Amino acid sequence: MKSLSLLSTGSVCFALLACSTAADPPPSMTGGGGGGAGPTAGAGPTGGAAPQGGAGPTAGANTGGTAPTAGGDSGGAPPVAGAGGAPPVAGAGGAPPVAGAGGAPAGGSTAITPTDFGNGLDGALLQFPCGSGNPNYDCAQTTPCNGVSATQKNAPVIKPSMGAASSWTVKGTPGTTYDVKVHIQGVVEVSWYHGGTRAAGNTTSIDVASTVPGAASFAKDLFQTGGTPLTYDDQGNGFDYNQYELDVTPPGGGTPVAYFLNSVIPNENPHTSGKTQHLSFQIDELPTIKVPGGATISLTVRDSNCVQIQNCGTSNNGMCGQGARSMTFADSDPKPPASWTGKVTSGTGGNLNGQFVHFDIISVTAAQ
Repeated sequence: MKSLSLLSTGSVCFALLACSTAADPPPSMTGGGGGGAGPTAGAGPTGGAAPQGGAGPTAGANTGGTAPTAGGDSGGAPPVAGAGGAPPVAGAGGAPPVAGAGGAPAGGSTAITPTDFGNGLDGALLQFPCGSGNPNYDCAQTTPCNGVSATQKNAPVIKPSMGAASSWTVKGTPGTTYDVKVHIQGVVEVSWYHGGTRAAGNTTSIDVASTVPGAASFAKDLFQTGGTPLTYDDQGNGFDYNQYELDVTPPGGGTPVAYFLNSVIPNENPHTSGKTQHLSFQIDELPTIKVPGGATISLTVRDSNCVQIQNCGTSNNGMCGQGARSMTFADSDPKPPASWTGKVTSGTGGNLNGQFVHFDIISVTAAQ
């Protein structure tokens, strides 16, 4: 279910409602001096669209002659009787004007949907297939990858397959910051990060209810706000596992705010912990992040050793090609491409299974 935001400081109207700018009804028509009972006004025209804001005709002096006929102003007030005369009957009015379907809300405000705001982010599916290897717990990356060194300390960036975008410049009003609620799902390996705040807590284990590594009862919310990724200086302490970093960069540049999608606590880093080593995990996260109008949101995936952990289900031993998790994102709007099979496969008979991430923006509202 999507929800909408209005990008204006004027009058607001959600796109789910029809808004009208019709004027107040025209003023009453006033009769003249005394006389005999005035005849009944003729019936006004029926069914016509009411003119917006038009003033009704004013009754003439009623001195015993014919009372003025009520105008065809639909919705107009009936004329008032002259002194001593019977009040004339109002003409049958037409229906009041109805706001046009899809028209702009009153006050000049403009509704924006999550899909409009995301400008490609809403519904984005980023796939990272295996390049080569055996159907065991890891495989080579498909994109060029040169590893790291003492002089190249940051891990190389791995691009998603099929030239998919991994950076989006959102819409919105410049100078306005939005609360963007986004549903993030996928299958990824895990990493730890220096500093920052994990959504699950900075001391909470990924193993929340099971002793089986990678089981469905392991935590799925691995989202983290802030912190910094590992570098070459962290060799031997988990640096050889992939990093998933989501950055929000203000319009015109500036210091980005970093978020991470696959965070575990340091003593469960996958280089040394049996809870995470040689395993991938299903993520299911629903954070609300601050995004300035016109900002750029980017997903950066880094891999220090050019090898990714396969989507192996709960297995981290030997053959795992048949244990891949399949995710269809059934509740997402928009839906994944029709070609999406629920997992990223390659190799002979699809026996190699890579990682993937899907974004679904749930709502966009102006931050208070």
